[in-house]
Amino acid sequence: MNQRMFFLDNLRAVTIFMVVVLHVSLCYMKFAPQWWFVVDPQQSMFFTYAVMLIDVPIMAIMFFLAGYFGLPSLQKHGLSGFWSAKFRRIIIPWVLGVLFLSPPAMYMILLSRGKAPAFMEFWAGPFWTTMYSQSVFWFLGLLALFYLILSGCYKLFPSLQSPPRISRNPSPLLPLLFITLTAGIFLGMNQFFPVDTWITDYYLIVFQPLRFFVYLLYFWLGILAWKRNWFTRQGYTPKLLPWLIVCVVSAVVYLTFKGMMATRGTELPVQLGNALGFNILAYSTLMIGIALFKRFVNSSNPFWKSFSASSYGLYLFHSLAVYYGAYYLLGMDASPFIKAPILLVGSTAACWVLTVALKKVKGISSVL
Repeated sequence: MNQRMFFLDNLRAVTIFMVVVLHVSLCYMKFAPQWWFVVDPQQSMFFTYAVMLIDVPIMAIMFFLAGYFGLPSLQKHGLSGFWSAKFRRIIIPWVLGVLFLSPPAMYMILLSRGKAPAFMEFWAGPFWTTMYSQSVFWFLGLLALFYLILSGCYKLFPSLQSPPRISRNPSPLLPLLFITLTAGIFLGMNQFFPVDTWITDYYLIVFQPLRFFVYLLYFWLGILAWKRNWFTRQGYTPKLLPWLIVCVVSAVVYLTFKGMMATRGTELPVQLGNALGFNILAYSTLMIGIALFKRFVNSSNPFWKSFSASSYGLYLFHSLAVYYGAYYLLGMDASPFIKAPILLVGSTAACWVLTVALKKVKGISSVL
C-alpha cells in the first residue's frame, strides 16, 4: 500500500480498539443486557450512552474496509491464492476461536453470577445447547460468507476482474439511496425480529437479522469505493464538516428513539425513527472516520505501524482479557470511571504484547 493509504489501516485499527471500548463499557453501563458476561454493580448512564453510540458504526466500518481491501486482494492473488490467505487469516482463527475461546467467554456469564459448574461440564453440555455463542468470532464467520459471495460474483461478472481505471465521485444521491435502502431493510426485518436479536440456531453462522443485509451492503459499498478510486489522491474524499453535522443530529435522533424502543418498540413510528437514526449515524460516522484519518492519521510511524499490525490480534484475544479482567475488578470498591480505564488499558496492552510475541512464532505469524 502506498503512503497516502495508510490511513485506512489506521482507521481499521482504531475501529477494532473501539470494539474493545464497547465491550468494556457494557460491563459498567446501566440497563446492561441480562446475558452480558460480567455486569459490575458500579454503573453509570455515561457508559449506557457510549454503548448505544459505539455499537452503531463499528461493524459497518469493518465490513466496508473488508470489501475495500478484499477485491484488490482477489484480483492480485486469484481465487486460489486469495482463499489460501483467507483460510489462514479467517477460517483457522474462526474455528479455533469458536472451539477454544468462545466457551471460556460464555462460561463467564455463569462464573460471574456464582452459578458455574465445572468448566468441562459446561463445555460439553450447556455451551453447545442453551448457551451456544461464537463470541466475537461471529464476525469472521460472516466475513467468510461475504468473501464466498464475492468470489462467486468475481467468476460471474468480468467487471470485477478489471482494476479501477478512472476516479469517479459518488452521485449526491448515493448517500440518500444507500441510507434509504439500509434503513428500509432494517425496518422491514424489525417487523419480524426485535432490534437486538441474535440468531445462533445454525451454529456455523451467527448474526443479527436486522443488520445482516446492512453489513452485506457496506461490504459491497467498500468494493464500489475501491473500483471508483475513492480516497486516493485524485479520488473522492468526504467533506468533514457536513458529515459531522449529520452525525451529531443523527446521534441525537438515534438516542431518542433507541431509548423509546424498550417500551414502545412495537410502534411503527418509533421503529422508523430508530431505523433512520441507526443507519444515518452509521453512514455519517464512516464518512467522518475516512475524512479525519486521511487528513490527520495518514502515518506509518512506529506507533501506528505496530498498533495497526497488532489490531487483528487485539480483536481475537480481547474478549477474554476484558471479561476476566472485569470479573477480577468486581471486588474493587471504586467508581466505574476508575475501573473502566484500568480494564481498557490493561486488556489492550495485554493483547498488544501477546500479539507482538505470537507474531514472532513460526507458523502463527501468518495467522495474525
